[in-house]
Amino acid sequence: MPIHLEVFHPDRIAVGVARGEISLEEYQKFVMEIVQSGLLHYRKMIDVTAATSSAVGRDQLLALEAKLSAGAQAENRPRGPLAIVTDRMRGDLALVFKEMSSKDRPVEVFRTVREARQWLLTQPVRQPPSREAC
Repeated sequence: MPIHLEVFHPDRIAVGVARGEISLEEYQKFVMEIVQSGLLHYRKMIDVTAATSSAVGRDQLLALEAKLSAGAQAENRPRGPLAIVTDRMRGDLALVFKEMSSKDRPVEVFRTVREARQWLLTQPVRQPPSREAC
């Protein structure tokens, strides 16, 4: 999979690393892996610096984000902060994504994994609702 997910449970951080060309289907699988693993409330980082290109366009990315946000709100599932690591050549889409998705959680764009991780560790982890409340 061009987007590999690693989860660090003690820190409650999920890290996605994209490599090569990323299709919309691959991005959707990555997002569904986060949802199905119960990691929406975790702090998340996605590193796209090793991605060579993406078939995911602005409209597709924003539509998927809107769908995910609506689903999380409907199910009363909090979404944790997101750090996007990108290079200067591909940062425009990350900034658009930040503007679109930061209304219900903190989102920032970084140039290095180190900066992104430092920022994530300052962000609180939002707790999911207890099973008894469901």
